[in-house]
Amino acid sequence: MDMHYNLHIIKSLFSFFTGEADPDQFLPLLTASIQEVRSVLLENADESDVRLCYLAAAVANLRYTEIHGARENCLATYAGTISRESDCTQRMRFAQQLVKSYQGLCRDLIQDTGAFLISTRG
Repeated sequence: MDMHYNLHIIKSLFSFFTGEADPDQFLPLLTASIQEVRSVLLENADESDVRLCYLAAAVANLRYTEIHGARENCLATYAGTISRESDCTQRMRFAQQLVKSYQGLCRDLIQDTGAFLISTRG
């Protein structure tokens, strides 16, 4: 992917998905997600296809959600008795579904990897 052009789009989408106002602070995560998408591209895939930006941003959102979920599970709630796991689980499912949706959208550009991009957690 042309990093100069597409990174701007990916950062905007990542902000939209996560609600983060400053996606630049997540540049390492975004770059890793771009590489993750590159690793599953078909040999003849057009890397400038904007659909890949959506997939890379969705993968970055999933990784972001995994990181925040792991951190939140370690935090106590206000009363100290209610589990936060259900909220985290819902966000994780949404992030995984977003990746699956964009994988489907990009099916003519990427290898049939099954759950490769979302295989870090169930």
